[in-house]
Amino acid sequence: MRKSLFNFLLTPLLIQAALFPPVLPAAQSPESLRAEAAALFDGSGAVPSVEIPRPPEKASAAAEFLLETKQVLSAGAWDGSSPEMRHFRFRHPDGWTAQAQSVGLEGFLWTKKELEGRFGAETFLHHLPDYFSYLDALLAPVGWTAELRSALVELRDSGMAAPEKNARLNEMLDYYVAGLQDNVRRYDGALWAKKARVYEIFPRAYNLAGRRESGVKAAAGSGDGKFFRDFRGSDFEAIKRMGFDAVWPMGILPIGERGQTGTGGGSPYSISDHSTVNPDLGTEEDFRGFVRRAHAAGLKVIVDFVVNHASLDARLLREDPAYFISHARPSGPCPNQHFEHHHGGTRYCVHHGGFEYGGGVSDWIDTSQFDYSNVRLRARLTEVVKGWVTKFDVDGFRVDMAHLDLNGVFGRTWGRTMPRDEFYRGLIGTVKAAKPSAAFMAEAYSFHEDLSACGFDVIYSKFETGREEGQTGWYQAMEHGSPHELASSVNRLAFLAWQSGGAGAVAFTGNHDEPSPERVYGERLPAALALTFLYPGSVLMYNGAEIGYDAAVPAEHKPLPFSVPCAIDWQGGKPEVRRTYSEVLALAASVRAELGDYTIEPLWAPAGQNWTGYVMKSASGARRKAVIGNITRSAASFSAAGQSGSLRPGEYRVFGLP
Repeated sequence: MRKSLFNFLLTPLLIQAALFPPVLPAAQSPESLRAEAAALFDGSGAVPSVEIPRPPEKASAAAEFLLETKQVLSAGAWDGSSPEMRHFRFRHPDGWTAQAQSVGLEGFLWTKKELEGRFGAETFLHHLPDYFSYLDALLAPVGWTAELRSALVELRDSGMAAPEKNARLNEMLDYYVAGLQDNVRRYDGALWAKKARVYEIFPRAYNLAGRRESGVKAAAGSGDGKFFRDFRGSDFEAIKRMGFDAVWPMGILPIGERGQTGTGGGSPYSISDHSTVNPDLGTEEDFRGFVRRAHAAGLKVIVDFVVNHASLDARLLREDPAYFISHARPSGPCPNQHFEHHHGGTRYCVHHGGFEYGGGVSDWIDTSQFDYSNVRLRARLTEVVKGWVTKFDVDGFRVDMAHLDLNGVFGRTWGRTMPRDEFYRGLIGTVKAAKPSAAFMAEAYSFHEDLSACGFDVIYSKFETGREEGQTGWYQAMEHGSPHELASSVNRLAFLAWQSGGAGAVAFTGNHDEPSPERVYGERLPAALALTFLYPGSVLMYNGAEIGYDAAVPAEHKPLPFSVPCAIDWQGGKPEVRRTYSEVLALAASVRAELGDYTIEPLWAPAGQNWTGYVMKSASGARRKAVIGNITRSAASFSAAGQSGSLRPGEYRVFGLP
């Protein structure tokens, strides 16, 4: 007897067997295990007619299968730079609507179950016909979803009452999504990035000798001032002991000399050569040694890809001005926001690197603007980025201002007709073909879902608009202290930590671009840190924050400014900030050790209570803890998860749950 997926899911015992199969040889995929386990309950020994698809054997075909899986789970189909599907909108009878967290199955299912849990499934039963139409359109572009589509039609046309039909639909999607998530976990080598704890290092300000004197023992042999050569295994171990599993040495590329600003050595984002390391920090072989020692200590290494611009004297500008927004101008002054460049006997006016702002273009005067309408530039930069994994074995890239070079944004900003396909899709696919575990982190403040659809693994959670619930970026919500923003942001972060088909979030209380965390949050810092570092997704911290070091100058609010010389005084900082970081980092390590791999569920504060919190739940669901904190600027009463009391600004509590 061969069963359809629809009938297959009607038997709770069969669902349980399919999701938790017996342990069989490791060579078999989770999908084949699931099918064999189901066959044990089929009576005839035949494998059920529907199973979650199995990836092909060839690496390139497997990569394509993974992309299709992520399409179904997260982004839906895209036509070049345009999505073919939009988010499902759930309409409440009172008139308000809620947008699904993503276009794909994960966002639809998460939001559907969340709303049904909060307001009752019957509240949204008027959408039942819409659900089936939406799911069929989402799944249709991917051939191997045909049997699920057939099962959905069978369920749609069944004579079940609407409440039972809706419950069966949830069961069916729960099963299918869980199987596809298993596929992603098994075949996506870059998943580590979605849970990475990243320690950002500014090499020229790090003061390695000073840090060692403050308690980190130096390795045998003294250094010679070259950062990559001097950074020893014991120095990596000190970072690992704080709870980090990845390092991002920021500002390691050669800095342009022409137009250099300030007296501190120039901006690390005015790059003269994207393909190699700054000789002030060591040779290429020194950097390879740095990466090897990091790997030996169990740490991944992330480097910058400055995607939007280069310096005024960049190697690529000398190679071909057509790589840049430029035009030949034999005589006369260059227009505003341009600079003069000579190549092959021709005089060019080259636009400074910039971004759309206030109806025009704002620029960085020490940079030159790449032209992403030029397919040769795209190929050249793809070759450069791939070189970082083939030459140096780095593990990932933090892509600077990534949203600026999406087709739609770039074409509008610079008045260019763009190629059909997004640059990032080709770039990320090429690099991952060379090293499947290579991860891409986007610094982005808009167009998050476009970047996710292009293949980014994680995206900054600073400022995210364009969603129906408003601004959901974590950093900005904490900075504002707005209870509404914080609730929306926690809900968004919870989804991003659970889903596997799209980009995850990078949560942070500060980085090299932001003022020092204690300056931003003041007395609210402890709660901001606890709610950030207990997040199970990716978390970022900037060197020096852990001691409260802040060398900001009036013209530059960065804790380690680029415009003037600076070095972290590891004996300095603020004792109360040191204690707070020490306590929170220890707490985060303890919770991770206790719960293992965990997800979070938002805790919704009752009306009039302005706290923020979430439940942390182990993968098995057997262990649960809760954290609540007050990130507002006034005292808040709380009643949550069987606890009650009051919280001062910045106060937080963590407690176990039954």
